[in-house]
Order: sequence, then structure tokens, then C-alpha cells
Amino acid sequence: MVIHQVQVSYVVVQDRLLVRLNTRADQELRLWLTRRMVKNLFLHMLQASGASPRPLSPLARQDGDDGRALAKFRRLEALQQADFQTPFKAQASALPLGQEPLLATTIHVTPLDAGNLRVGFEEKLEGSQGSRCFEVTLGPPLLHGFMHLLELALKEADWGLLLSPNPDAPASSPLDAFASAEPPRYLN
Repeated sequence: MVIHQVQVSYVVVQDRLLVRLNTRADQELRLWLTRRMVKNLFLHMLQASGASPRPLSPLARQDGDDGRALAKFRRLEALQQADFQTPFKAQASALPLGQEPLLATTIHVTPLDAGNLRVGFEEKLEGSQGSRCFEVTLGPPLLHGFMHLLELALKEADWGLLLSPNPDAPASSPLDAFASAEPPRYLN
């Protein structure tokens, strides 16, 4: 399934994010994301996009660059190429999951090559006999665009989630706080 358009909005009454995905085949998939699901999913998306520092590998660069500057550049490039002006097509010819949005209770994330990320959304509700699910592959441009839309919706939701790390801040470890700490000053 090839994603054509994405819309993310905060629905106050539900206190959830409504994600609507239009496909090239003129289908619409609807999805509810709770605060907990967004928090868990966003970490994986940050790692896949290169915006979140990974643990140092044996092949880490000796100049101290952890790749975040390149990730920031790729994000800006993807957002400049994205079309945020075209209105979301609200009337799809088919709703494969039905009128009611799928409530994501489980998210399966699989990193793929070249910065792609496969994300499976699954709904398993108590008392329900079956489950609904679907899977999408997010390439780098779509991944950055989706993350941007999530960030905008989260500002409106005011859930207190800080999802984007400060790209200008150096990578930190618990010991960095001690190394950069000021020594105590005394009044004599």
C-alpha cells in the first residue's frame, strides 16, 4: 500500500490523535493514537531518521560526529520537499478498516534498509473476537513529514511530550553532566 496523503489532528473529546492515511488506490485508513502509543512510536521514528543518537558503535567516527547534523539536514530537506498546502482528500472511495478508526493497542516497528521503517498497527480489544490491523512502510521523506505532523498535533494536545531532541545539543551520557558541571562557589 502506497501512502499518498497523511493528516494528523488532535481530537479533544477523545484526548487522542486521529491519523488519516490516504493511499494511491483511493483508500483511507483511520487510526487513533494514544499518548502512550505516540511516546513509544516516536522513539523508533527518531532512531530510524537518525535524529536520535544511537549507542556508540565500534565504527564510531573519531571526530566526535554522531550523525545528527546530517540527520537534521535530511529532515529539513524532506520537509522542504513535502507538500503541506494541498488539502487532505476527505472522501476516499473505500474504507478498508471501516468507518470507525482503529485504536492502536500494539505497534510493531521494523527498521529496514536506507532509513525506511515498517510500522504495523494492531487493535486487540477485550471482548472482541478478532483484531484489526494494517501495515505501512515509511520512507525517509514520509517518515519526516509524519513526524512533523505528529509534533504539530502534540503541541495542540499539550501532553507534555518533548519529542524532538535539540539537534544542536551535543550527545550526552550520564557522565557528561559531571564533566560540564561548575565547581561549587563559596562565600568567604
